[in-house]
Amino acid sequence: MQYRTTQVVLKEKLIGHDAKNLQELDNVLNSWAQQGWVLNTMTTTVAGNTGIGGGDRTVFTLVFMHQ
Repeated sequence: MQYRTTQVVLKEKLIGHDAKNLQELDNVLNSWAQQGWVLNTMTTTVAGNTGIGGGDRTVFTLVFMHQ
């Protein structure tokens, strides 16, 4: 069995709570799935506002496994 880990960072809108690039997370998940990898574990970490014009950032750490 093999494991691979990757991270996806989603930036939240300055006003509201919707991620601007949620499609990026979908793309990463679907790309790995097409290669035969299965999502084993997912964790999230939220970083607060990162400065002028920036909203919060959510970091997804994805662990995939392949048999």
